[in-house]
Amino acid sequence: MSEARIPRERPLSPHLTVWRWHITMAGSILHRVTGVGLYLGALIVAWWAVALASGPDAYATFTGVMGSFLGKLVLFGMTLSFFYHLAAGIRHMIW
Repeated sequence: MSEARIPRERPLSPHLTVWRWHITMAGSILHRVTGVGLYLGALIVAWWAVALASGPDAYATFTGVMGSFLGKLVLFGMTLSFFYHLAAGIRHMIW
């Protein structure tokens, strides 16, 4: 006679609450976040190219938006994102 087998509970993957945060974990996550930010920043570069090709009115609109406080803040964030992502990529190559 065979006994009915009861399936065992499978172990769960450790969650973020189990792990203690450390600098390399934060650096890795920030590297991914800046990569996504640069991907979204490429849309701004595409908008710049389209505005440049569309004529002076479209380009004036673009420079007006990017010249505002919010536009400058976004461009500054893109600059920080680019340099952090570049440095983290170089660090990864060296490691």
